[in-house]
Amino acid sequence: MRFLYLCILLSTLLHAEVTLSALESHPNGHIRNFHIWQFLHQDITPEQADAAYCLVDGYNSKIFNAYAKKTNNRAIKEQYRCSTLDITEVLNENNVSCVNRALSLKKTLKLTSQQRLHLAHKLRSDYPKKSKHLTLIDSKRLVLDLLEEGPETFLLFFNSLGAAYRQNNLNIKLSSERINELAKHKAFNKAVKYIVTDPKMHRMQEALLLLQPHDFNDQTYFFLALNALKFKATKKAMFYLEIAQKKAYYQMDKDKALFWKYLITKNGDFLTQLTQSSDINIYTLYANEHTGNDVTNYFIHLPLKKQPSTIDLKNPYHWQHVLDEIRSSDEEKLKQLQEKYSHQDDEVLSAFIYAKSTKYKTHNYIMPYKDATKELSNDDKAILYALAKQESHFIPSAISRSYALGVMQLMPFLVKALAKQKNEKIRLEEMFEPKKNIDYAKTHLQYLQKYLYHPLFIAYAYNGGIGFTKRHLLKGNFSKGSFEPFLSMELIANSESREYGKKVLANYVIYKKILNEQIRITSLFEMLTQPAHTDRFRTKDL
Repeated sequence: MRFLYLCILLSTLLHAEVTLSALESHPNGHIRNFHIWQFLHQDITPEQADAAYCLVDGYNSKIFNAYAKKTNNRAIKEQYRCSTLDITEVLNENNVSCVNRALSLKKTLKLTSQQRLHLAHKLRSDYPKKSKHLTLIDSKRLVLDLLEEGPETFLLFFNSLGAAYRQNNLNIKLSSERINELAKHKAFNKAVKYIVTDPKMHRMQEALLLLQPHDFNDQTYFFLALNALKFKATKKAMFYLEIAQKKAYYQMDKDKALFWKYLITKNGDFLTQLTQSSDINIYTLYANEHTGNDVTNYFIHLPLKKQPSTIDLKNPYHWQHVLDEIRSSDEEKLKQLQEKYSHQDDEVLSAFIYAKSTKYKTHNYIMPYKDATKELSNDDKAILYALAKQESHFIPSAISRSYALGVMQLMPFLVKALAKQKNEKIRLEEMFEPKKNIDYAKTHLQYLQKYLYHPLFIAYAYNGGIGFTKRHLLKGNFSKGSFEPFLSMELIANSESREYGKKVLANYVIYKKILNEQIRITSLFEMLTQPAHTDRFRTKDL
């Protein structure tokens, strides 16, 4: 009864301004956080803002910033003021704790040496460690001084001061003793990513060849394998790939290591092993294609009952309630839940539960919301469904931690920009209506497709932004060369976009097959080094 009551309250919330009483009645979690964030952008009193902020689950910078602008709490306002000082204001700030809060190491790179020295003197008594760090930035023997301070300090500078600083100041071939001392620390895993994914860090890349075995994570071992290949150290690369495969938790990461073993050796046994994987990814698709096998461990629809649904999946609290049920269920309970949610309107939920109940040995490639996609070409349908599957599993009321919304996980700022372009007034909750959400996503995709023609690059731009994608392409990636285009695919420093792109590309291949327009993944790989077939950014006729 309480859950039903909460959902009735939500229906009011979705069609009017967010109210404090409704917020107080909803369960804790990031969905309520989203509505608190919306509430804080309304015309409310400081007292209402304080009451809403007390309901927040964990710290969220978006919510804090919105709250700070509404409250009368002096401590909060001062905290916000300090955190938003620009570099000029920091120099003129007399409150030392405020200076410390406002000042990140990277921000100080915008200052002159004299200004950094001034701030170091100001911080020396209360914040000696940060004061010391400010003096180290301009050291004439920077590397030695950082190493003398200890591995933690060296890695802090290396990981936090950006690519240009690393290239200009920390691109050195460390001794075996030095690099192995750094390797004992957890932050070294991040440093390896920055070293291997940056072609200008060649001296540090050489230093990585001196590493002894350490307890790195699987992704670090994989990066070390790619680094070894750059120096034609194939035995070392194979050694690292073997460890990466054994340590990997996700099947896709195990398959990735196997695939690279094949690329190095051309040993068909590795492809055969890949065909036995239950995961559908770019590596297993390639292996099955080259061995003449067909990928069949997926479904495109499930049997559904004609009775009305017992749940409204456009309601994010309904979805949160069911997701909590799913996460706490064993295999038998999942089967019961799938039976419970097997009505016609439950298609996306039923498919989500069924795939999970098989431990993802059978994969979900349904094509819901046909009214919203019926006018699209088959290729555009394949791209849209490939993205939607990765974004939300087609759940209409999905809300991410960063408040991406609905089937296509559109960010609020993008929704507002698209609404302006369409000359529409829209409430963010309308993004829980699949047809509306997909309509907005189609408009965004049309923009991306003016510049990008390949599904992998469209996926990069959808996830990381078109500016990120353009910069990556113009750095010389996806050119012809050894192990291309695979090397460029694996060396994207943005981990989320890197993995997202690979998953969307695999989804695209399966959806093309479902739509009777089969395409070879080998052909898609070959296109990546041919700019005329992939993007406008690398062609000369612009």
